[in-house]
Amino acid sequence: MKTKEKNTAKSIKNFGIIYTIVIIFAIFKLFTYLKWTFQLVKNWQLPNEPFFSKVNLINSDVDVSLEAYLIYAILYMIAFSFVILGIYQLKKTMKLFIEKHIFQKEISLAFKKAGKSFLIFIYGTYIIDVFLIIWTKNSNRFIDLLSTELFIFLILGYLMFFLSDIFKEGIAIREENELTI
Repeated sequence: MKTKEKNTAKSIKNFGIIYTIVIIFAIFKLFTYLKWTFQLVKNWQLPNEPFFSKVNLINSDVDVSLEAYLIYAILYMIAFSFVILGIYQLKKTMKLFIEKHIFQKEISLAFKKAGKSFLIFIYGTYIIDVFLIIWTKNSNRFIDLLSTELFIFLILGYLMFFLSDIFKEGIAIREENELTI
């Protein structure tokens, strides 16, 4: 029994380390987006760094207004903030696990919120990029927008929905067992 508790404590510690690294990375990425946007607004010209969309507009003869870049940058930052929200929801589930609140409605809801957050991020950035391709009549193909990041968050988002359903089912079984006792 002590080995199980030791493994659980080790897993919780490892999750905490991974959570911290992911949060630092996500916040760093969001600050990079903010820096680019602030440079755009401050100088009212495109920064030297490329725009953070997957759509490549460098060396293209497409004329995109600075206002459009600003709108796209704000939309990207809003979409990316859902990654941070999803990660926070995962931290919330870990906290509930630590407190031994395994089959509680809050865990199921937190997994569902995390899943929604990851899917909003993925579909949001994909839709933004598709609109950018259509609006600029860029030669990029929609298939070029697919990336490892997209698939990882897509799988993670749907996995969170799956876990939410599992915990919801577990809650129903636990309540049923409590009624029979």
